[in-house]
Amino acid sequence: MPDGAHRAAELEDLSRRAALYATRAKGDGTRRAYRSAWRSFEAWCRDLGREPLAADPDTIAMYVVRCADQGFAVSSIRVHLAAIRTAHLLAGLSVDLRHPRLAMVVEGITRAKGTRPRRQAAPAVPGVLRLMIAARPAPDTPLGARDRAMLLLGFGAALRRSELVALTLGDVETVPGRGLRVLVRRSKTDQHGAGQAIAVWANPDQPGVCPLAVLETWLAHRREAADLDWTASATARAERPLFCAVTKAGRVTGTGLSDKAVVRLVKQAAADAGLDPERFSGHSLRAGLATAAGDAGAGLAELMRQTRHKSTEVALGYLRPADLWRNNVTEKVFGGDKKR
Repeated sequence: MPDGAHRAAELEDLSRRAALYATRAKGDGTRRAYRSAWRSFEAWCRDLGREPLAADPDTIAMYVVRCADQGFAVSSIRVHLAAIRTAHLLAGLSVDLRHPRLAMVVEGITRAKGTRPRRQAAPAVPGVLRLMIAARPAPDTPLGARDRAMLLLGFGAALRRSELVALTLGDVETVPGRGLRVLVRRSKTDQHGAGQAIAVWANPDQPGVCPLAVLETWLAHRREAADLDWTASATARAERPLFCAVTKAGRVTGTGLSDKAVVRLVKQAAADAGLDPERFSGHSLRAGLATAAGDAGAGLAELMRQTRHKSTEVALGYLRPADLWRNNVTEKVFGGDKKR
């Protein structure tokens, strides 16, 4: 190949790889959301005969109005705007989301709709969690053991659903006399993979709701799965998924789970417990621990260490409901007669 052609091919390859790395600047969940939002914007532009990569604030403003008319929350609209901006950047184009006309439309929609979330996942607080666990298949079956371990570990370590299914066999360590040490290698707030360790205390007085006990029961089944080659190195085995699929016949497959499996588990557990599954989501386990910690009087620093929130505002959202009742002036006013 001539030098010029070789250099051109090399530059094309570098450009392609640079674009690939650029797409990985965001987390998996963000990339999925952006892809979905961009496809929606592309389809809308195509139907109107407009060019989606035109960097036209007026076109984007009309799309924002369309989203608002379809009932999108302000937070969802902002995701769509971020996706549009990112697509332009990857194409080497600049788009001004602060253009006066576009900015005024977004501000008007924000004022009209408000920013408070319409519906939040119901937290799986300890009482709810116990109902969910009791409704799962028998604890001595592979499915029952796995489901209990996922529910209790997801709750105790305040894991996001993607973090829960990403755990490997080597990420969970038993600490004698204490409980479990869980390593979250990568998360929404740790995209560079520095890793964060979380402690989860055992509950030996109640084995049925003890994270350590139920995890050990699951591991007894997990170690018999076909994917664990005991002739391979311990390092290779440690990289296999901690939680995996279980067939209807009760065979542990070794095949990793998607984050949607956590959503299905929580909703099914809620339904089987006689609760409304529509109120629960994959976030319910994490929210349940944070809510329970707030009710138990945990401080902000303690809560954020367990949940790994980077935003104090988000973490405070779990403490405020309990704080409403602590040292509340109405207790002194209406409760005063009890002390007289």
